[in-house]
Amino acid sequence: MYELARSEDEYMSLAEISAAQRVSQGYLEQIVIPLREHGLVRGKRGFGGGYKLARPADRITVGEIVKVAEGPVAPVKCMHEDFSDHDCPDDCRARLVWEKVGNAIEGVLNSITLRDLIEGASHTGKKEDSNSE
Repeated sequence: MYELARSEDEYMSLAEISAAQRVSQGYLEQIVIPLREHGLVRGKRGFGGGYKLARPADRITVGEIVKVAEGPVAPVKCMHEDFSDHDCPDDCRARLVWEKVGNAIEGVLNSITLRDLIEGASHTGKKEDSNSE
């Protein structure tokens, strides 16, 4: 998603993304399906085809991407929405703690957009260049 955001409105092939991010193309083929189904990317077949963002980078959060690609963020098993009562004691006091941790993680992920990542990467690059002198 980061590479698609960097490419702006150009289509990128999975081979290009794979090379840029050093991630296997097979893995990308698997995760692009749910990303497309959830309206985060658009695909185009044929020459000049590939994938691009379905919405502007400032309207897609890291939280959306993680939820689609990996599922809900849950710091412990019993916090997952498929939680069954027999997995956790009735008087589990830690549940409140893990619920707050999970909410905090979701809040952070949902507060960062792809545009933030791009701008942060360019700022980081500039800082590293100026500090290397």
